[in-house]
Amino acid sequence: MWASAVIGLAAPAAAIAPAGMLVPATAASPVTGLDLAGVGAAGLVGVLAAGLSGGLLPRLWRALRRRARRTPYGGAGDTRLLAEGLVERLRQAGPAEALASVVTALRDNLGVTGVAVEVTDGLPGRLESGDVGADPRRIPLVWHGELVGSLLVGSRGPRRFALAHDRVLAALAPYAADAAHAVRVSADLRRSRERVLAAREEERRRIRRDLHDGLGQTLSTMAMTINMARITLRDSAQAADHLLADLRTGMDAVAGDIRRLVYGLRPPALDDLGLEGAILALAGEGPPATRVTVSGDLAGLPSAVETAVYRIVQEALTNVRRHARAGAAEVEVEVTGTGTLRVRVGDDGAGPPSTARAGVGTVSMRERAAELGGTCAITSRPGGGTVVEALLPLPVDTRPHV
Repeated sequence: MWASAVIGLAAPAAAIAPAGMLVPATAASPVTGLDLAGVGAAGLVGVLAAGLSGGLLPRLWRALRRRARRTPYGGAGDTRLLAEGLVERLRQAGPAEALASVVTALRDNLGVTGVAVEVTDGLPGRLESGDVGADPRRIPLVWHGELVGSLLVGSRGPRRFALAHDRVLAALAPYAADAAHAVRVSADLRRSRERVLAAREEERRRIRRDLHDGLGQTLSTMAMTINMARITLRDSAQAADHLLADLRTGMDAVAGDIRRLVYGLRPPALDDLGLEGAILALAGEGPPATRVTVSGDLAGLPSAVETAVYRIVQEALTNVRRHARAGAAEVEVEVTGTGTLRVRVGDDGAGPPSTARAGVGTVSMRERAAELGGTCAITSRPGGGTVVEALLPLPVDTRPHV
């Protein structure tokens, strides 16, 4: 009796129809309507379950998942959203401001006492938000295989988990490395500008000193000699002739000073003969016999590169003739397919002494290469001798097409 009563309550109204027959929907009871008058308890439960599974449950699941992420991460709780927000801030800031934004974002989203970034050879060298403490967690910041700094992370709060920390750090640490690299590049550019300005001012000071102390004094002496020659010409032609001879000597000295000044700014041979011809002229100035090999087109190189190559070859050959006691030497200049100009000067002489100190010429070659972002190395040659090899990067618009 109890069973039949339960069955009667649980069965829907449509179950009264014979088995196998479908009861068509009528206007009074549409299938899509919400008229629940003829629906039993089980039908009502089914409608509610369908509504929950179709709309409410997915939204509830997403809300619970966001809440679960916020609990360990803090802030937005989604590493993807954290990275997107950080990228947006980085686009609108300079290098130092971008690094400060990264440090602040890491501290806020990690929920730690403090975060700091130490930049290798950068300005500023350290940026800190909060207090990292005496023994922070240190994470190296690597940009394309190059160590650019370190990330220091303070202790985390009681609601933060180690796994959450690692995931947030893995998502945001690359942005810290990018910002640290940008700070380093900015510092390098600033130092480079300072060196260029210092070198320019030093060159101006040298030219001013040479003009004042050399040409200025010589021209003043020549003017006085001309006046004295005019005075003595009336009384003694022989005395005037001596004065004019001295004047001619002074004029030769002035011409030599002018040539020296011009030569110091840019070797005239580069304009008269081109880089290859100027190197051939250097090689033919004296013993030992020097062979010159040029690979690639040297036409169209920037003036600074031409001058650096000429001066490096000139200084290297001067050292060969003065110190190497060599029987032969060779000069190789090659424009590589990777956008680099390679200069190599070798000899078969005594080689560099093991206790040799870098002289003015050696320092000059290295400085000329470094000014262009290149390198210059002086090594011993297998079998005896010395090799000077410089690698100079070429601007993009002058590189050969491969």
